Amino acid sequence: MDLEITKNEYDSAWGAVEKILSTPVGDIEFSEDLPLIDDISDSNKVYKGKLSMMFVDMRGSTDLTDELKSKRMVKVYRSFIRLVIQAIRYSGGQARYFAGDGVMGVFKDNIDSEQTVASSSKAVQAARYINTLVDYILNPCLSKYMPDMPEIRIGCGVGICTGEIMVAKVGMRGNETDDAVENELGLVWVGSTTNYASRLCGLANPREIFIDEETFAEIGSPAGWEKVSRTKGTKVFDGYVRLENYLELPEGAATPIKSEQGVTPEDNFIAEILQTANEKTMALTDELAKKSAELSVALENVKKREGAVTLRENKWAVESSKLAQLQNKLDKKEIQNKNDEYSLYKGIFSNTFCKRDLIESLGKDYWLDLINQIVELGAKLGKSELDVKCDLAHYLVDIYYEFEMYYEAYASLCNQAEFSSWIHAHTVEKVVKKSQHWYRLREILEKRMAENNDFSDCLEKLKSMGY
Repeated sequence: MDLEITKNEYDSAWGAVEKILSTPVGDIEFSEDLPLIDDISDSNKVYKGKLSMMFVDMRGSTDLTDELKSKRMVKVYRSFIRLVIQAIRYSGGQARYFAGDGVMGVFKDNIDSEQTVASSSKAVQAARYINTLVDYILNPCLSKYMPDMPEIRIGCGVGICTGEIMVAKVGMRGNETDDAVENELGLVWVGSTTNYASRLCGLANPREIFIDEETFAEIGSPAGWEKVSRTKGTKVFDGYVRLENYLELPEGAATPIKSEQGVTPEDNFIAEILQTANEKTMALTDELAKKSAELSVALENVKKREGAVTLRENKWAVESSKLAQLQNKLDKKEIQNKNDEYSLYKGIFSNTFCKRDLIESLGKDYWLDLINQIVELGAKLGKSELDVKCDLAHYLVDIYYEFEMYYEAYASLCNQAEFSSWIHAHTVEKVVKKSQHWYRLREILEKRMAENNDFSDCLEKLKSMGY
């Protein structure tokens, strides 16, 4: 039986949202210390001001969980978080958010001995502190107490961004008539600075600090930092990175043990595919322009000889034949170029086949535009829209399904069933369930069964679903 929202529950939610939206937002500048959750009222009052936000998270923790038993992994997590909090606290910041193996640190300008200490300087100091403790303490201790797992080496990436932030309390208070129900309240750090710091952290390699332009300028633009641009999805993030920027340690410190550097993010891999495709397309375009220019020169020469055509009829025939051969070669080359361009576009589909995260990161509009482009290119090669969509049928099923275009996914599945040599029963099941279409597909499968028994599992799957 479906659950029901009672009138009291409905009125409570309506009243809460109405109160929030109808109450003006009041600004309060940050004081010397950052506010605690109990310091902020459950209202539309927000604290605001300039902060440096730092995100740090452990690299490859999912793989580590697969390698280590749960109780041993608890020790690794607790050790890592303990060192990160010490680094943030001893550098003048506060750890304000924990998510799995990640920590958010917050840093504020303050005056020390009548001199202003910038939040960005404290944040960079904390990042260096973290990388130093991980490589000089955590990894050597793991080597000592987990000698049977020499491949377990912790690395972390750090992202820092400086800018304006607003802090507000969010959530819901507990039931005042029931002491057993606790308040479900927290702080939300509003502003692009927080999101940007999180993205920079995700793009940082192990043992690397990735900071934005404002942080770099505020710490005095020191030497040793490399200006970089890195891609996340369809967005490019500019900033500065520095690898293994350690703090000095006392004598007798352990020998550092470092994690592997890591690999290029998969989003950068797709960006490289698209960049290569664009470069090849431009090269093909340049070649076509060059051949067209050559043809124009040849035709101009023919016009200059028109006055002597009658007297030089035999020679004209020879020149005309050469021109026709040149035109024929150009036509063939143009067709070949279009075929190469068609294959290049088709390669983008094949390189992202079955990679759901990559398909989703490029976005629905990108794929619909790319499909239209390859259909137009196919038309130049004499291919109908159906011909092109049959070429791409098994790729289009995944793309349309990923963006909940279930009828289009079903149509592509029918094309695959009718014209391709293979089809998966699992794909049949999931598309039919979502689209609620099946009749045409069954007719096609029954017809194909007369030619090829390999389609029996798909037909049986439809029958088992009651179709």
